[in-house]
Amino acid sequence: MSTDFDFPELPDDFEPPPEGAYDEVPIDAPGAPATAVDPGISAPAGPAAALSAQMEGFVTRAMDKRISKEADAIAAVKFEEMLTPELHAQLQEAAQARLVAQLAAALEIPEEAEPEPEPQMVFGSAEEFMRDWLAPTYRRQVTDTPSRAWCPQWWKHEEAVNRVEALWRAWEYLRLDAKTGMSVWWRDHADHHMEKLFAGDGPFKGCSVDRGHKALSVDPLPTDKAPDALFPDQRET
Repeated sequence: MSTDFDFPELPDDFEPPPEGAYDEVPIDAPGAPATAVDPGISAPAGPAAALSAQMEGFVTRAMDKRISKEADAIAAVKFEEMLTPELHAQLQEAAQARLVAQLAAALEIPEEAEPEPEPQMVFGSAEEFMRDWLAPTYRRQVTDTPSRAWCPQWWKHEEAVNRVEALWRAWEYLRLDAKTGMSVWWRDHADHHMEKLFAGDGPFKGCSVDRGHKALSVDPLPTDKAPDALFPDQRET
């Protein structure tokens, strides 16, 4: 490709303009008067100015980093001079306490609450419960009443002892329920067991308030031993 250009020939009478003829005329507006430049408006920064500002920022950050490094080194030397064994031990204790506090806060470990003391029983035995509470409260006519049997020496009857023991322990437990505890005790425990004790063919059969206790020879319920494999000992497993 050729790069030669043919320039037009100038006329013989062409005279160049005098020196300084275009000094005050802008290039983009031939013949127009020169526009005054406001000294308060700086010329837009060019690539060279932007690069210079960036380099200045690099230098400033490098200097700050170097100064910080030197300051850390000086502080480390001074710290070693001041670090006595006593101060070292105190710092270790403070660091350990702070670490424990931070771990507890991060894991939200609740403070261990002191266990509530076990409630004390009102009565010390089934006999005390029967004498001081059940007999005065659960009143029924048991004299000259064929439909109800009763033995003043109820503690001589094994079944009666177990039932009164159950009544006492259920009462001690359910009394702590301030809402329906006593209602449950009367419905599910007192009425059930007392009717079994009052029954004519119950444990007090043959006894009466007038005649007192009368031992009856009643054999245990007949039962044959079951195969061992059918009922394995749960304590061994």
